Amino acid sequence: MSTSAAATSSSAPLSDQAYIESLRTLYAKSPAKAKAQAWALFQELQKPSQQYRLAGVFAQGTAPESPHGDCEGINMNLYGNPVLRGLDYLIRLGQMLGGMGWAGKTFNANGTGYNRLTPSTKFAAMAVMPHYKLRKINGELIGFDFYHCIDNSPVAPNIPVRSLNYASPEHNNPLILPRTRDEIVEIVPEVYLGRVLIRDNFGWNLSGYFGLRYPVGG
Repeated sequence: MSTSAAATSSSAPLSDQAYIESLRTLYAKSPAKAKAQAWALFQELQKPSQQYRLAGVFAQGTAPESPHGDCEGINMNLYGNPVLRGLDYLIRLGQMLGGMGWAGKTFNANGTGYNRLTPSTKFAAMAVMPHYKLRKINGELIGFDFYHCIDNSPVAPNIPVRSLNYASPEHNNPLILPRTRDEIVEIVPEVYLGRVLIRDNFGWNLSGYFGLRYPVGG
């Protein structure tokens, strides 16, 4: 799917802004179809040649009410920090090898949440994070806990987002996670575009994008 494929009444392709507006209009009539097309847009934006569009799509999002439960995740582009670049490579390689890697995030109504990993990630995680213990729920590995709330983004565009904070000491998160802030915005209800920020001595830096949809499988 491409945004040009959606422009059935005109030979000119829709801009991403116009396409997202059309998806929101479609959602009122056919929620499932709008969600499926939004997810297909994310899959299109995974392509390296299309990732320049991610910032513009993110800017069209709105701060969402919290999802409740398990969301399916799609990695779209992690860069900037060497650890994130390595994770991006491992996630993409794992998907090619049968699904090893990040499965998504889970949000609880009390403002807490965690990330989910596929079971086959266990030994790779032990090698990279030997002192961090992942838990197991419903056949998945879980960890990298966070708190989430509505907040204004410290990075342009400084729009309201749902922020995910990994820095609380009780979570004892490994690697660069205590310096990481995830942000999600709603593209259509229950489909979210996220971005990753990493804090250094000079402030927050944009380091990549990901997608979520609720429920798992759409």
